Parts: sequence; C-alpha cells; structure tokens
Amino acid sequence: MNKPALCKGCAESVIVTEEVIQELVEEARENPSKIVSEEIYTVRLAACEACQSLQYGTTCAHSGCIVRYRAMFKNKKCPSPSSPKWHSDKSPA
Repeated sequence: MNKPALCKGCAESVIVTEEVIQELVEEARENPSKIVSEEIYTVRLAACEACQSLQYGTTCAHSGCIVRYRAMFKNKKCPSPSSPKWHSDKSPA
C-alpha cells in the first residue's frame, strides 16, 4: 500500500484536499484590500500551472505554498529563485 507523500518539515501529508484549498481562498477573499484583481489572479495561476516546479497540481516546490492561495496576495511574488514568473502587486514578469 502506498503511503501519502510527507512534507519534509512536518508530519502531515503534502496532498491538500480541494476543500482545504477552497477554505483558504474564501478566507483570503474576506480582506479584498490585500488581494489582487481576478484578472491578475488568473494570469498568475496560469503561470504557476505551466511551471515545472508545481507539485501535486497544488503546491510550489520553491516555497511549499498552495499556489491558488499565494497567487491571491498583492504582497507575494513567485518564489522561483532563478526566474520568477510574476511579481508582487503586478501581473506576470
């Protein structure tokens, strides 16, 4: 039987359910002053989905963040050390 993949820094599975992701997204939307427009969010997500560092369809290998959550915030940027795909409070690079 296969064990779920574990995060190196914790004892939890790195596989995050759609329900948990949706809860995070809804919580972030409660403070609209901190999140990007829907247009910028969509462009950021497309960049993340095309990135080779996306793991499990949900998680960035560079930061360990859920991309659908991180991409929402104005103050966040793509954590790729060599070639960020998008920058804080802006559309993609």
